[in-house]
Amino acid sequence: MADKISRQAAEEAIAAWKAYKDMEREAKAAIATAEGVIDAYAREHIAEFEDDKLALTKGIIAIRAGAAKPVKDGKALAAKERAQLAALLPADYVQLKCDFSTLYGCQDKRVRQILEAYGIEIKKEDKYTVL
Repeated sequence: MADKISRQAAEEAIAAWKAYKDMEREAKAAIATAEGVIDAYAREHIAEFEDDKLALTKGIIAIRAGAAKPVKDGKALAAKERAQLAALLPADYVQLKCDFSTLYGCQDKRVRQILEAYGIEIKKEDKYTVL
């Protein structure tokens, strides 16, 4: 059995966690700023790319394909609009996905019977977090 953790050790761990979270936020902001500069430079020098890459002294900028997403009037489609679109499209282009968070607390008898019939249990693995 593992040794018992003291309150002081937990307090120190919380302080360290908060400090690292602050550093993480600062790092993410700095990365976002750097990415903006890199993106702007890449767009200005797109003609210099060879095989979707632009070599610089400190590294290589590469074009990476982004994820496809439905957009209307410059805005991503809402879940309801996505569902309506999915209903119109041929089945080959539509994937069904379950909302397991909703299923976790579901009290609907029919849903519970379906899950039970297939031997499926919806589990949720909670973790501790610091606020």
